[in-house]
Amino acid sequence: MSVQSQIKTDIHKRLDAMHTARVTWEEGTLRASNDELYVILEGVFAMYAELKAEVGKRRAFAALLTDLELKAQANTSLALKVIRYVFGTQGRREDAYARVVAIAHDMKGPDQSFTSYVQECGGLEEVRRVPMSNKASAMSKDDFKKLALEGLIEVQVGVSTFDLPTFIQPNTDYEEDYAVALVRCNDNGTGTIVYGCNEAGIIDAVLVSSGKDLDERAQESLAKLDAGDLASKRARDVREFASKMIRVGANATVSAQTNSALSHTYG
Repeated sequence: MSVQSQIKTDIHKRLDAMHTARVTWEEGTLRASNDELYVILEGVFAMYAELKAEVGKRRAFAALLTDLELKAQANTSLALKVIRYVFGTQGRREDAYARVVAIAHDMKGPDQSFTSYVQECGGLEEVRRVPMSNKASAMSKDDFKKLALEGLIEVQVGVSTFDLPTFIQPNTDYEEDYAVALVRCNDNGTGTIVYGCNEAGIIDAVLVSSGKDLDERAQESLAKLDAGDLASKRARDVREFASKMIRVGANATVSAQTNSALSHTYG
């Protein structure tokens, strides 16, 4: 055997060994690790769903975080609070997990598990990458305020229509007939208006926040519909790819070495 052939054989053996190790890792340690991660996230999802559904549990959870001196910013999402407690760190991974949990909560069917939904969509990363609404850099506060004013003008919910009490009156120096009410959310699912404010700055802030939220919900609802179609899209992609693959003739045979080489082909 020539020196060149010996070197080639040695490289082949080393590459095959690494390939075998990679397969073992993917089918063993990695798969087990992913399965364990899904079990953890399934539990997080269940806790998040309970907290979302019951104000009493949310208050208990908030009190627990206070007792443990685990401080969170006022705008930290509920899903992220649960994720950070479970994973113990604050980074991009935790932000991604929290986003996936929140999206699954809004989008999956009532009889579908969290894990099933995520896997149907193509995995955690595919769900996480569902586009957010237009970034704040592309929308000014005035833009969001306008969105809210236009979107809320037709809202007429019968149970929320009432004679204005003396402590909730429009600001005659403000261009819109709005006031802000502070509502206490009762444990029985009812709400009680306990205070009103008609300061222009407060109203502006609430309208901007409303515009951002309405825009985000509208954009994400459309994007999530696309995410829900990922499984069928991936199936179509596979069919198209398969139709373009080099087909082996009917009388040809594939050796073990050739088969090994083919398995290394990059997509």
